[in-house]
Amino acid sequence: MASGTSMRRERCVPPTMRTLLTFADCFCRGHAFWHVRAATFAFCHETIAFEVENSRFGQWSAQYMNRRDFLGASLAAGFLQGMPAMAHAQDRSGRPIVVGQSVDLSGAMQNIGREYFSGAKIAFDQANEAGGVGGRPIRFLQRDDGGDPARTVTNTKAFLDDGAELLFGFCSEACVEAAVGSEFFRRSDVDLFAPLTGIEHPAGAGRITYLHPSLVEEMRQMLQRLGNLSLTRLGIVHTETPSMQAAYRAIQSELATQRLERPKSYTLRENAANSAEVIQALARDGIQAVIVMADAFSAGLLLKPLRQRDPAMFACLGSMVDLPTAQQLIGPDLSMGILVARAVPDPTNTLIPVVANFRRLLGRYLDEAPTAMSLEGYVAAQTLLAVLRRADSPRRLAATARNRIGMVDLGGLKLNLGGTRAINQIQLSMLTRDGRLI
Repeated sequence: MASGTSMRRERCVPPTMRTLLTFADCFCRGHAFWHVRAATFAFCHETIAFEVENSRFGQWSAQYMNRRDFLGASLAAGFLQGMPAMAHAQDRSGRPIVVGQSVDLSGAMQNIGREYFSGAKIAFDQANEAGGVGGRPIRFLQRDDGGDPARTVTNTKAFLDDGAELLFGFCSEACVEAAVGSEFFRRSDVDLFAPLTGIEHPAGAGRITYLHPSLVEEMRQMLQRLGNLSLTRLGIVHTETPSMQAAYRAIQSELATQRLERPKSYTLRENAANSAEVIQALARDGIQAVIVMADAFSAGLLLKPLRQRDPAMFACLGSMVDLPTAQQLIGPDLSMGILVARAVPDPTNTLIPVVANFRRLLGRYLDEAPTAMSLEGYVAAQTLLAVLRRADSPRRLAATARNRIGMVDLGGLKLNLGGTRAINQIQLSMLTRDGRLI
């Protein structure tokens, strides 16, 4: 810049501001990134213009703002802090990104938890082999909570003490509610990504990225499918576990809000101890189709005698039921024709690119049979990796996912992170005798 131009601009600057600019200019001349050269303050026009030189690349830029915004911009540019402003600057230190998952490995949802973890782990393992995210490997920590909300809170604290920058894949409504409502979570700057929960958790508002469809949406699509089959006398059987009770209350509230007819409800006690009473009540009320909100063990112990008594009874299972276990308990013949909800495509359909990649990695790392839940874990982890690659930091990731990422295409499966739930469409299929879904 010509010296005459610099002098003309400098005369427009008040003495106090000129002193500040002189200090900033001297300080920034030796800085590795940004070099502040001059500033013009046109107070009569409520405008401040300043020029910034990138001394590393020799590029100039001009920015304009009103006087009210100057303080914030000064902080960002380093006037008042003596620090450079670098947009989207990822940590290139090579430190691991610590991701913590509290999951049920010994309780009613242990198979669901193990499969979800397994699917996520193969995605993280592949990412680490490729160099991690921005040179930072993923350190994936897992702790068993047995489906106990109190243990989930303990695990949450342990993850934060271990330096976790992100929580991932917590399982069940009650456990997620306990975690995000804990003082440890509230005081932290760590968010929760892709929990396995079908309800909203106000305690974690703005800090949870939901992928799994809501139970209300799942219920709505099931009711619509049953209505298309001319089945009108419907019932919901739910267990007394904290998770299922929380889910059931949310569904009832939402159905009432939307003025939808609520099906008759029946409570199934632990280990289906009152299954005979529930079956009698269903018959007495003339129920044509029943939606079972229970773990695989309880669902199996109910549906086997129910379908033995009434083979024409239409039964539906939700997306968070361990299907192989339920089918084993019910038996291949009696489980045939049960309607099953899934949040992801058929895990055996390798014509879908994301499923083909999942199957290839599953065989490479774990050599396990594919399930809908392990595929969902893989999808959740791949979505998280896509967000991390475009984020400034793993912390406070929910806002980044919601406001900056938008749509993520994993290959035949698109997730909308800008919405309330990234996955909204439920896959409804029927069980065959050999356990396939059609």
